[in-house]
Formats: sequence, structure tokens, C-alpha cells
Amino acid sequence: MDNIILDCERMKYPYTGLYHFCKELGGGLISQGVPGDMLTFYTPEKYRGFFGPEYKYLVHKISDKFLRSRLSHCRLWHCTYQGSSYLPLKKNGLKLLATIHDLNFLHERKTNAKKRKYMARTQQLVDKADGLVAISHFVKTEMEQHLRLGGKPVHVIYNGGANIPKELKKPAGDFSTPFFFSVGTIASKKNFHVLTALLKNNDCHLVIAGVNQDEQYRREILSNAAKQGVADRVRLIGPVPETEKYWLIKNSVLFCFPSVAEGYGLPVVEAMQMGKQVLLSKHTSLPEIGGPHALYLDNFDPDYISTVAAGYLQQLNEINGKSQELINWARQFNWADTARQYKELYKEIL
Repeated sequence: MDNIILDCERMKYPYTGLYHFCKELGGGLISQGVPGDMLTFYTPEKYRGFFGPEYKYLVHKISDKFLRSRLSHCRLWHCTYQGSSYLPLKKNGLKLLATIHDLNFLHERKTNAKKRKYMARTQQLVDKADGLVAISHFVKTEMEQHLRLGGKPVHVIYNGGANIPKELKKPAGDFSTPFFFSVGTIASKKNFHVLTALLKNNDCHLVIAGVNQDEQYRREILSNAAKQGVADRVRLIGPVPETEKYWLIKNSVLFCFPSVAEGYGLPVVEAMQMGKQVLLSKHTSLPEIGGPHALYLDNFDPDYISTVAAGYLQQLNEINGKSQELINWARQFNWADTARQYKELYKEIL
């Protein structure tokens, strides 16, 4: 295998799916035996050495947007983010592999002008790429529908799940009251505001963890809770460490993920790995990833969601008895398989 550069520039944003993708794929490739003289990591300065001293590192610089020849000293560049501004010059036979995580902009509250802009940027990447990966069959289908692929095959490689720490940590605060839990960036596509209806006619709380990307949407969540008379039981606690996130998943009565724009849905896999029942929307990739053992929302009407919560809480013991089915389903999503498939694809492209 010739020299490969894995783009881990997005690791500068912890508590995001792209951070975990780069971190876990890098570790998985190492576990698959890709040697240090064949693999270079393109990382922020703070992650120099992160994957071990035997591997090479190319430290990200803002100027790489314009001085791209510095990125071209390899045989294969793996672009891990379809919106990346950091791509090498394609010279001397350099190959480019692009992982497409989603076309979420098609499903978000964006102007048509912005949608055209994002589509054009993604199309440029597809045109340059020698290999294409979609992280779900849903994403592959959207690529086939909306992009000109030029006869290039799209390989579906699922992301892995989570390496759950053995020792979990309870976050600060009182969590003695039963609570529904969700996690993700506070942004409108996550659709968190519909979850406040879960609290009607019961004493449960709603806890949402994640980076606040959109202050207006954060206020919309709290305003929606106030209208339903449950504002005192809705807690937006910001980003939390992995040990605390998994404690919250484990100790919640239900993990909820009503997103309307996903290419995969890592938090869903994480919860199912722990045997926790999940309640999902039926949008984009979530039915594919959640599979037959997840619970799904047919719509987002508050009265309907309140009824769903009441029915779930009444059957809690019966539903919790099905945790092994969730664990078994989640086993198909593992980073060893993911890394092995990428390693094979690297060889194929080279």
C-alpha cells in the first residue's frame, strides 16, 4: 500500500459526529495493521501524535485552503468531509477518495440559493474523486438522485458504533427523576423541540446534551416547553464528556432522536449498543439505522407524541426486556469492519 493521508481536520470540533468519525477510523486503520510509513494523519496541531508516535502527521494550516501543493505529497488523499476546504492538487497520479456523510442541506431550513451552493460544492468534489463512499444506503440513493456521478460506483460503508467506557460518570446535578434523553448539536434539523410534548401528563424530565450551534433554536425549544407548561422540566445541559453521555443514555427511560436530517445517526447506534430503547423520526437514514427494533414517530403532533409517551411508560418493563435485540442489531455497526472495508478500498483505488 502506498502513502495515504487521512484528513482529520474536523477533529478540531469535539462533540461532533465528524470528530468521532476521524478518531475511530484512524484508530481502526491502525488496528487493521496499516503501518506507520504508509499512513499520515492531517490533523490540527493539538492532535499531533494523537494516533501514536510511529505515525506521520501533517499539521493543518489555514493557508492550506490556498497553498494546496503542501497537501499533495501522497498517493491517496482520503477526504472525510464533503464540505472540506482542504483538498490537494491532483498531480503526479494522486488519487482522491471522498466520504459523503449526507446531503442534509436538502432537508434543512435553507434558502434555495444556499442549497444550490452546497450542491455545487459537493458536485465539484464528486467530479474530482476517484472513489466515493456513502455512509448509508439512504445517502447513496440521494447521491444517485441529486448528483452527476459520471458512472463512478458509490460504495456503502457504515460507520462503526461506540467504544463505551467501562467506567461511567454521573453528571453534576439531580437526575433522580425519570428522564427522557437526547444528544446532538442544538440546531433546527435535530428537531428537539417536538420532544417537549413527551412530558405532558407525567412527571418525567427531558435532558438534551450538545453544543449550542443556534441560539434562536435553543430559545425555540424552551419557548415550546413553556407553551406546553413543562418548561421547568426541560434541561439543556450543553456538551458533556463521553463518560457522562453514556451514563445519561444508560439511566434514561428512553433515548429520543427525532432528527429530520441525518446521513447515519451515531447516537442511535450508541444507545442501542447499550440495550436502550430508542424513539426515532422516520426521516432520512434513521429507519435504516434503527431497524426493526426501534420505536418510530409517525408524526410530530404534540398530542400524538404525548400519547406515545404514555403508552411507552405503561409498557416500560416489557420493552426493557427486549434490550438484547437492540444490542444484537447494533453489532453490525463496528469500526473494525468499517476500517477493514476502507483499507480494501484504498488498495483498490491505488
